[in-house]
Amino acid sequence: MDDCRYSQHTDFSSWGDMPQCMLKIILSLLIACVCFSEVAWGGNSENRQPQPSSPWFTGTLLSTRGLTLDQGRTVVEPYFFYTRYGGLYNDNWRLQSATVSRTIIQQTYFIYGLTSRIDVEIAPQWLHNSADGESISGFGDFPLQVGFQVLRSRPDSWLPHVRIWIQETFPTGRYNNLSPSTRGLGGTGGGSFATTVGIGVQKAIRLGREQVFRYRVNATYGFYSPVTVQGFNSYGGGFGTNGRVDPGSVTTLTVAGEYSLTRHLVLALDIGFQTINSTSFSGTTGVGVNGEQAIVGRGYGNLLTIAPALEYHFNQHIGLIAGPWFSLRGRNTSEFFGVVAALYLYM
Repeated sequence: MDDCRYSQHTDFSSWGDMPQCMLKIILSLLIACVCFSEVAWGGNSENRQPQPSSPWFTGTLLSTRGLTLDQGRTVVEPYFFYTRYGGLYNDNWRLQSATVSRTIIQQTYFIYGLTSRIDVEIAPQWLHNSADGESISGFGDFPLQVGFQVLRSRPDSWLPHVRIWIQETFPTGRYNNLSPSTRGLGGTGGGSFATTVGIGVQKAIRLGREQVFRYRVNATYGFYSPVTVQGFNSYGGGFGTNGRVDPGSVTTLTVAGEYSLTRHLVLALDIGFQTINSTSFSGTTGVGVNGEQAIVGRGYGNLLTIAPALEYHFNQHIGLIAGPWFSLRGRNTSEFFGVVAALYLYM
């Protein structure tokens, strides 16, 4: 049984780029995980006793798998996100008050193993945004992902599994010419063709008869096509806004772990860090509802989040996972607290 998920907090008004120090962090984490797995497995494989049955994992709430799905296998995983936005982190990492808004997302992941080393994934989503008695809802942007297994590790090896993927997100959500009454809610999409490349590393380490620790490290880099915007849109805007938005790139690093209490019950944790590049705009900015100059996009920012969760498995084919997901620190991004739940179906 393997798992097939990733999720990312999205702010259509700003995107990001990775500082060089994050590369050092990624390498340090990989080296630490490899060393830990070497110690935990310990010694020559010929001298080890047969291991008991492995526990079941659904995967954490946010991380993406480091192992492709077996050929002919399918995973269907409906996700539910409820998020409350209550403030904004300014340019000095300080939290400021803002209009409270809420977002509900229902997204279902469909994954299929094409070969022993290639799998494909789609994840259609529906969104509902609300604030101050106003709301907007509809289908979001549509992601299509293809994953490739570049390293498949043996159970007795200290080497981890390594999978790379490329994802294209098609702009099927609503983002342009929004109603002035819902200007603070944004749209249900970004209006851009978004290309994301990523790498996933994972390894399971047995710590006892039933206790297994599985770590994951994900790193992704996304870049986005220019978007023509008019009026109120997902990036801001107002009356008379007309121009082009160039969303910057966004880089995300996710470190995740799962620890099996029993074969059925597992603790999970994700820690994510995102760097967000400033959005550039060219054209006529327009005016807001009160006659002020409209704003399109945001500046460079960062976001640190955490998502603890609990997994319960009925058997190797059906599992549940749920937990909170919230921001810890940020810069030029939204503060949020949410609840995430998913049903894992392996066929």
